[in-house]
Amino acid sequence: MFETRSQSWQEVGLLDQVRPGVARRARVEALLLAVLFVAVVVLWDNRRSLIEHSTLRQIETPLAVVVVVTLLVLGWAIARSIGRGLGPALFRRMEPATAGSVGFLIRLLTVAIALLVALGVAGVDPATLLLGGAFTAVIVGLAAQQTLGNVIAGTVLLSAGPFRVGDRILLQGGQIGGQIDGVVSSLGLLYTTVATDGGLVMVPNSVVLNVAIVTQRAGTPRAPRTP
Repeated sequence: MFETRSQSWQEVGLLDQVRPGVARRARVEALLLAVLFVAVVVLWDNRRSLIEHSTLRQIETPLAVVVVVTLLVLGWAIARSIGRGLGPALFRRMEPATAGSVGFLIRLLTVAIALLVALGVAGVDPATLLLGGAFTAVIVGLAAQQTLGNVIAGTVLLSAGPFRVGDRILLQGGQIGGQIDGVVSSLGLLYTTVATDGGLVMVPNSVVLNVAIVTQRAGTPRAPRTP
């Protein structure tokens, strides 16, 4: 069934998500990143035997921040790789809309687990992160504002359901400054990917949430454009 549907996947920009080769590489990548994640945790747990006590006392707080950020970055990368690795299995067994939603939730859950593990391992709470100084707080705050804004927007788009993977949509207005017409090929944590006639377009979820959306459900004949 997978082979006979490859042409239809390609037409809606989903072929990369169901290619076995891409999935295998993603699974290997996820495994290697998971090993690195565990290695960072082990090194942190053994920090007292690796670093002199007097030195550790001076650098423990900034080191904890570095560990938390490293684990979050690795967790994010693992989530992305897991999503790609599970792509063929999800799309074989589910409709594109359901598979896209499940993939989004798996990535979101993986990032949430990584966050909990990072904070738990480092013994850091949000208030402690601010002790790194005003400059660090501002930099982290600005970075998180964009990232978390897109993650939250993606969650809102998933729950509100203005479109699903496989639907043809027209995005217009707002920061787009024109129109984007194509088929939704993926709903990621940060971006919604639309397969257009000119190629794949990645639109930040927060931008999608603030533009006009015209949706044509998958399987519905495309309406002709007016000249």
